[in-house]
Amino acid sequence: MMLSYEKTIQCRREMKLAPVTFAETESRFRDFRYMLVGALYGFLVGNAFVITASTVDRLLYPDLALGMDWSLFAMRWLWIALGLALIGAVATLFRESLPGLIVGALVAALLALLSALFLSPVTMGLKVVVLVFTLIPMAAMSLPVTLILRWLVDKHEQALELRQQMTRIIPLILLAIVLGIGSGYFLKMPRRAVAAMRFFDNLLQTAPQDAKSPIRELPGFEEHTAMSYQLFQKVSETSTEGFDVRAEYLDGYNVTCTVVVYPGQAPYLSDCSSTQN
Repeated sequence: MMLSYEKTIQCRREMKLAPVTFAETESRFRDFRYMLVGALYGFLVGNAFVITASTVDRLLYPDLALGMDWSLFAMRWLWIALGLALIGAVATLFRESLPGLIVGALVAALLALLSALFLSPVTMGLKVVVLVFTLIPMAAMSLPVTLILRWLVDKHEQALELRQQMTRIIPLILLAIVLGIGSGYFLKMPRRAVAAMRFFDNLLQTAPQDAKSPIRELPGFEEHTAMSYQLFQKVSETSTEGFDVRAEYLDGYNVTCTVVVYPGQAPYLSDCSSTQN
């Protein structure tokens, strides 16, 4: 009996002296390597998008001497290519899918709104109001983007655990590029803009032989009739149904006209001017 009592006391002492240990909890954050993978997929999609959006019109309309707007290309690359790289990294920040998707959608919405408001002429106070009240709806619209990038990274992670990794990863890379190309294609010129460009280009070509041409009397135009030019267009700043179409010549001479295109009607000129840079 005494022996049993001494063993009980000894067991209690050993239990008191035993160090307290805590179970290790798995981090909620994903490995940094997978964040880099997410950034890479976002960068691939963004670059394919920007390159396609900047070249699709030149491929679709080779008869028009369309120029490359490098300032627009740089702005798109900054906001879209680098922005999607950031979104891809954030979307894979958490191990759980839902937190990563929510945070990624918020970042995507914030970048989209900032890029739009950055070029807007409205006051700073109004920009803040627009940002606050449209952030959540824009995040909901941006959710598919983060979902696709998260899916690509999850499939990439699964491919690393299997044999023949590259045969599984290369299709994912190609899919990311195809998604960017397909999205960028929808930034092609609308039909009304194409009609305005063709109308303006025809005026430039026929003006030397047409004594009644509205652009023939522009200062400096006659000296440039034999020179090549590049065409650019944007939505008109003065007409709700027009496009500001510009012809840039090699020596810096520009002809800019507002071409109005109402649906179902032939285009016509609203105003023209010329400048020498």
